[in-house]
Amino acid sequence: NITMKKIFLIIFIFILSCSQEEAQKVTIEKISDRGNIFSISQFLDIGFKKNKEYKINDLPGSNSAYFGFIKNNLGEFEDYEIRFYSNHEDAIKLGKDYADNITGKNGCISKDCSLWEEGLKDRIRMSDLGTLLPKYMSYLIYDNFILFCPGYDEIEGQLNCNFVIENINN
Repeated sequence: NITMKKIFLIIFIFILSCSQEEAQKVTIEKISDRGNIFSISQFLDIGFKKNKEYKINDLPGSNSAYFGFIKNNLGEFEDYEIRFYSNHEDAIKLGKDYADNITGKNGCISKDCSLWEEGLKDRIRMSDLGTLLPKYMSYLIYDNFILFCPGYDEIEGQLNCNFVIENINN
């Protein structure tokens, strides 16, 4: 009887520690400024494979914008879009509305609602049922860049972006 209680206690503690560990992974705030200025080189250093450099003529205040992929911790490729600004304030002031426009389950993936059409087709994923959906469920404004987070929901998107930020900071 005591052994069974110990087993259940161990299982309970294990499950609790796993769920707390998972919760601790979502620690990076959606908007955070650590005072650093990043460029594409830090992303290339962590394995970002650049597919495209977007034309930024119609993206106010942006210094550059890229589409590419990074292998996640499971070794699977995840697509990301990264937009760089001169500083954190510009990223928020000039980029946040554009980021809100394309992210989440109601993110714009068509020309009729897009604030910035460059790379529009790269922001689309196809569901298992063949319908078109937004690829980026979340984003982070981190220092001077906006990182768009792929996923099937906002939590998965945040975890994917956290993975990238953790690698950049190591």
